[in-house]
Amino acid sequence: IQNPDSSMGCYACRPDDYETLKPFFKAALEKYHKVDLSKTKHTTNWDIKGLPGVPEDLILDVKTLGINENLSMRVRTGRNLNKFPLPGAMTKDHRVQMELAMQKVFDALIADKKFGGRYVSITPDHKNFIDEKQYDELVKKHIMFKDMSADKYLLDAGIARDWPYGRGCYISEDSGFIIWVGEEDHLRIMAMQKGTVLNGPFDRLKAAIDYIESLIEGGCAKSEEFGVVTSCPTNIGTGMRASVHIKLPNLTKDGTDKQAKKILKPLGLSVRGLGGEHTPIGKDGTVDISPSARFCISEAEILLALYNGIKACVAEEAKASSGKGSDAKSGDFTAQLAKIEQLKKEWPDNIAVQCFDKTYFESLSAGDKVKLLECMNSGIQNPDSSMGCYACRPDDYETLKPFFKAALEKYHKVDLSKTKHTTNWDIKGLPGVPEDLILDVKTLGINENLSMRVRTGRNLNKFPLPGAMTKDHRVQMELAMQKVFDALIADKKFGGRYVSITPDHKNFIDEKQYDELVKKHIMFKDMSADKYLLDAGIARDWPYGRGCYISEDSGFIIWVGEEDHLRIMAMQKGTVLNGPFDRLKAAIDYIESLIEGGCAKSEEFGVVTSCPTNIGTGMRASVHIKLPNLTKDGTDKQAKKILKPLGLSVRGLGGEHTPIGKDGTVDISPSARFCISEAEILLALYNGIKACVAEEAKASSGKGSDAKSGDFTAQLAKIEQLKKEWPDNIAVQCFDKTYFESLSAGDKVKLLECMNSGIQNPDSS
Repeated sequence: IQNPDSSMGCYACRPDDYETLKPFFKAALEKYHKVDLSKTKHTTNWDIKGLPGVPEDLILDVKTLGINENLSMRVRTGRNLNKFPLPGAMTKDHRVQMELAMQKVFDALIADKKFGGRYVSITPDHKNFIDEKQYDELVKKHIMFKDMSADKYLLDAGIARDWPYGRGCYISEDSGFIIWVGEEDHLRIMAMQKGTVLNGPFDRLKAAIDYIESLIEGGCAKSEEFGVVTSCPTNIGTGMRASVHIKLPNLTKDGTDKQAKKILKPLGLSVRGLGGEHTPIGKDGTVDISPSARFCISEAEILLALYNGIKACVAEEAKASSGKGSDAKSGDFTAQLAKIEQLKKEWPDNIAVQCFDKTYFESLSAGDKVKLLECMNSGIQNPDSSMGCYACRPDDYETLKPFFKAALEKYHKVDLSKTKHTTNWDIKGLPGVPEDLILDVKTLGINENLSMRVRTGRNLNKFPLPGAMTKDHRVQMELAMQKVFDALIADKKFGGRYVSITPDHKNFIDEKQYDELVKKHIMFKDMSADKYLLDAGIARDWPYGRGCYISEDSGFIIWVGEEDHLRIMAMQKGTVLNGPFDRLKAAIDYIESLIEGGCAKSEEFGVVTSCPTNIGTGMRASVHIKLPNLTKDGTDKQAKKILKPLGLSVRGLGGEHTPIGKDGTVDISPSARFCISEAEILLALYNGIKACVAEEAKASSGKGSDAKSGDFTAQLAKIEQLKKEWPDNIAVQCFDKTYFESLSAGDKVKLLECMNSGIQNPDSS
């Protein structure tokens, strides 16, 4: 409900939810898993003997399929303890107690020579507590799961609450068997092995599960009708994913898994990158493949499906090698146009496809048609995009003006026939500016120093924008900026250093140093896992051409090779907003004077940026401010609701979809970037802080709170709206109002709780 772009959109919150709320969950299971539960039933079976196509010796060895190298094999499943609510309904105390309840199981495993190993916890004060550095090392090795607290779907489902309490990991002596504690299910149990015989990790997992379940007081949650009970209905039944990493260089010759997915999906196989969904494949064409089915299929059948899937991969890879598997190119744009027309109907919030005009497209030269589709590629491949397009060359906004003008008007809510972007950094003369021109938040009643940041973007005229850059372009652009950085380093007002993550660059830093800078919010995160930026071409060739200039006082930095060629930022702790703003302005004037060929600007649109959301000023001016009363539920939802109509964006301290500070600190900034001057943005931030102070005071007195209706009218209205807008969100599509009205008040609350992630994230599956 909160995320109507969800696909599934619901999670069970208690072990008996699938029974208590059976009509709802049964409909959702049938829709997602494409089964008719009046005709079929889930069965549990780990024995491959007797299944059709199993070798006589029952050994599933990929050597018999022509693969002689060892494959990385992994089999995992989930379990939930009957004694506790599922993660979506757990309190902090539940999580801690569940972890403690599992200790005797881990002690037994550690004492067993077949397992041995250790248990580590990220729960503060746990006897096996590990610090952040140790935790990060385990995440990098794919042994421990990632921080869930930034996942909006799991947060709204209640699953990611109370991070990091009740979270930990058992690791066997050989690191080939691990158990995650406190992730999407109470337990995620995995066996890993390098080899050619698929039975190995499968049999180890089966033996371990039998032993573990025998030790768990109260047992694990299972349903006679539905099998193993999991939080997410997508995993119910077996809870199992069996996968291998396999090289498919011919099916991945474009550097992505798109062709492999297209061919293998109809064969019942899921294909993903080596770090999970939406992550890059290996440089040698290695991908992760697994059977898609989890429900109304037995564990043994999943293992056999993996074996048969590998057989299919070998055959399709051979076809692609000989050319028999390739599609004939049509020589026209028929397929792309048909896809865009379909997306127009299905994705009303995708600005790029909504602004696509076929008549205009047909008027373009063949070259400009290719350019327009290149700019739109991210939105076409990711239809849940909001903007859905990126400029790829500095002149795209001019060359493809009718398209980009429509997109700019739609996103920024401006009429460009009546208004024009203007550049102005001088606040003098703007209405409401103090006489001394000093924007000091002390005058608003804030006496503590605020963390202030002002940033903007610039792109060099000499190079394509990041979406169309080659690897060589990226490296050369970084080298072209070196004389600018040398000048800054020599200037006493800046000083500092330049660091690069480009291999063989003279200022190269290793992964450990890079990670430290990311943690300090000085360097930007690895972009290569961002599906939107990958499909836009922006994240290609990582980490080449990427680096960061850092001033001596760390208060002025320049990112190189992110979404724009340069992201230029001034940061300061204080109360006078003019400080970082004036430093940024002076620095930009100096930097632009040193860049050969200058920076990309448009007379009509202002500063040229890759993403149309940033064009104009390219500026974001923000502060971290405490709003404990507007965030008393531990989230920024109420603050967003109140401050958005005032033109303010509210986010967590690590960016969009990240948690707020424990003391109610949020990041606020004016939303506008375009058809507003730099000076007006600074003044809008000052006025925004003033508004925050007033709204926080209202919330403190109770005047700002909404009266509760005492019924479910608002929720039902939202679900009905989502039904129309999000046809792929299974939870909202399976919501039946008549059934809902038949429930007790308590079960109504339970059902809405189960659906909350899909309501908050409507792109859920």
